Amino acid sequence: MLAETTVPTQAEEGPGPAVERLAAAVRELVAAGAPRLLAAGVGAPGPLDLPAGRFIGSPNLPGWDGFPLREELAGRLGVPVWVDNDANVAALAEARAGAGQGARVMLYVTVGTGIGGGLVVDGRLFSGANGNGLEIGHVTVDPDGPPCGCGNRGCWEALASGPALGRLAEQRLGKNPRSPDGRWTAAGVLERAEQGDAAARALMEEYAGWLGLGLASMVNAFNPDRVVLGGGVMKRYALLAPAMEREMRRRALAANAAAARLCPAGLGGRAGLIGAALLAWDGLAG
Repeated sequence: MLAETTVPTQAEEGPGPAVERLAAAVRELVAAGAPRLLAAGVGAPGPLDLPAGRFIGSPNLPGWDGFPLREELAGRLGVPVWVDNDANVAALAEARAGAGQGARVMLYVTVGTGIGGGLVVDGRLFSGANGNGLEIGHVTVDPDGPPCGCGNRGCWEALASGPALGRLAEQRLGKNPRSPDGRWTAAGVLERAEQGDAAARALMEEYAGWLGLGLASMVNAFNPDRVVLGGGVMKRYALLAPAMEREMRRRALAANAAAARLCPAGLGGRAGLIGAALLAWDGLAG
């Protein structure tokens, strides 16, 4: 990393102003002394039409459907732009420069506001037929489960994302006495569990079980030798890991479970940045 900056996306204002803010941030970095700009890589929430570099109905970005991200950003920057799913680029970074180094089949799972994933096989990303493989958060784990933002019910994301843990706490624990609005967050539940609160710890164990259940399906489907877990919720990896891994190994095929080593992500919040840069680097290299 030679230079970095952070700007708010303010996605609710629409794609045009958001992309102009991104382009302006890049131009400011170059003007401040960063090396000459040759290309840009972007990690964006899916689903995406990768060949066209445009959004195709991301549930977390209302109003962005059809927006040609690659074309618009390339026009503003005057360089080639490569676009991929944000979880994919983070997976690429972890495989090449983080906790996935040395793995032949590395599955990356990010758990935060949603659940996303990326698969890197022999150093190369697997993207699927139209670039939307590994939408693992929308695998159904309970057909009678809660509604998901994608329109389905019982998705893994609806049961095991950070907001899902907050909702579960509100159902089981009532109002949060430490929060002004009485709401629970995943961080709040996990902090209480770390402090030894019995109710929060029981809730955390139940939640970790949902994480492990979904991981078992992923391990059966992809047979990875490394499973790297990142995202905001996984900042408490050590707290969640025992129950999560126990459930995964209980439900996965024995041979697949034996091959899979679980570990926390190594690059933290920079995985997406590093992966997006690698995406552009690989694109330039052909």
